[in-house]
Amino acid sequence: MKKIIAFFKDGKFEEILGCTAIALVILPVIVNIINRSFLNKYSLNLEAIALLAYVWIGYGFFGYMYKRDAHVDVKFIVNKMSPGVRTVFDVLRDVLILAFAVYMTYWGVKLTMSNTARYVAGTKIPLAYGYASIAFGYFSGALSSLRVLCHRVYGLFNKKRKGGAV
Repeated sequence: MKKIIAFFKDGKFEEILGCTAIALVILPVIVNIINRSFLNKYSLNLEAIALLAYVWIGYGFFGYMYKRDAHVDVKFIVNKMSPGVRTVFDVLRDVLILAFAVYMTYWGVKLTMSNTARYVAGTKIPLAYGYASIAFGYFSGALSSLRVLCHRVYGLFNKKRKGGAV
């Protein structure tokens, strides 16, 4: 059970899903190029699969980027601040990211549920597959930011109890 929890907590699941999404962007496009060049055929389904995988790369890995601290940040400004002010800004950033991630998760779930019967143009692929990336990515981001916030707040209370400066 610990290995399964570590698989998700360490981001290995997102890494495998990301590699799959990248392959699903590249391979259908290559197949469509070969089909167009040599067979005079074109597949809307392959194009839709590549587009949905690209959407997954954009939205679905918000939580992974946050977990790896690889999201867009203002570190060049925050690093010039004193450690106490930096701590306040880090907590504020994490609270704002948590609020945004929860909000986007709500809308991602709502969009996914409302688009199960709508399809990508010219295909039988439900639009819900693309919208599910919003729900997945921002839900994992909300979990990551909640975990980071708990660690930060717990660390602040530990420093105060031990008599350390904040």
